[in-house]
Amino acid sequence: MRFTTPDKPVDVAELFPELAGLARTAVRLHPRAGATTVRESSLGGPLLWPADEAWPVCEVDHPDPRPLTSAEGRELERRLVEAHRAVGASPHDAALYRAYQAVEADIRRVRRVEYADDPAARLPMVAIAQFYARDVPELPFPEGTDVCQVLWCPTDHDPHYAPLPRVWWRDASTVTAVATAPEPDRDLSEEEYLPTPCRIAPERVVEYPDWDDLPSDELRERISAWERGQEWRYRADLATAPGTKVGGWPDWIQSPVEPECDRGHRMVPLLTVASGEVGAWRTWLPVETRAEVAFQKEVRFATVDGGTGHTVIERDEVFDPAGFRIFGRAVVPESVEEELIPDYRTVPRGMDMMLGDVGNLYIFMCPHCPDRPVEVEFQCT
Repeated sequence: MRFTTPDKPVDVAELFPELAGLARTAVRLHPRAGATTVRESSLGGPLLWPADEAWPVCEVDHPDPRPLTSAEGRELERRLVEAHRAVGASPHDAALYRAYQAVEADIRRVRRVEYADDPAARLPMVAIAQFYARDVPELPFPEGTDVCQVLWCPTDHDPHYAPLPRVWWRDASTVTAVATAPEPDRDLSEEEYLPTPCRIAPERVVEYPDWDDLPSDELRERISAWERGQEWRYRADLATAPGTKVGGWPDWIQSPVEPECDRGHRMVPLLTVASGEVGAWRTWLPVETRAEVAFQKEVRFATVDGGTGHTVIERDEVFDPAGFRIFGRAVVPESVEEELIPDYRTVPRGMDMMLGDVGNLYIFMCPHCPDRPVEVEFQCT
């Protein structure tokens, strides 16, 4: 299985030389549903998890409205309200946010005691990714490790209302007996957060910063001026690859974030888990996928009252401007333009997950700290 991203129609680093120093390599994963083994890299597949190591569970790490009854618990809940108020007043103060998280962690600790018999307190985490160094050597494997494993709790978690991931690094040679993953608890899980097991086909592509990650307004203005004479758009067509990928630049849906670890190190993108794999199809849809999917016609036109409109018809269908009305308005025949576009219903779904409203979950990691701490950002439309 191999996938090839088409060559870009223009070289933006040649047009805007300052972009050359900002280029990053991303590893597009191109997930396709299929069985894998514990000795393979995969998305949503079985993990090389030691039989003598407990399978990780989420210990009430998700929003839980149940009150605590102990004196310690009531005091912690009072402090949480104060911490939440402080974060709301200064949402960009990292120290306040860490203090808020610390109180949350204490509350989870107490809740595990008070609700020890509740199965929701022991929700099994779900395998999301496994990467062997031989397949994705771009990952910053700690010394003595060659496997990166990502799992998450398949429920909504504060503060993003998204799955909560954790990352493990291990040495494959030390694992002999392998554990069988528990079945996900579908009664307590969000069905859309449970992945279809997929094989991967790592492909290296060059990326440039997302529009909001560009270093200056002046550069954005020059790119905007260039776009006015082009059919290509920097952000959609030329900058960041869509879909599930390792490293590279984040393909932001909203505003960018710049997480730091507790020691003040700037963190870097580790893994983007995406709801969709296509994005701007003309430059990012792999050549091999393009040959698989069905195409249809998008018809764009002006209306007689000065407005515009569009519709989609079958590939072999002929558009009749004289007989077409949109909200009762007639079409200007000479304005009609047609373009073949993919029928997205025929595009392979990859892991077949929907994160929020077609969202992306971004996992960041500190490459400087030996324990490789991670932070999470979630964005959707």
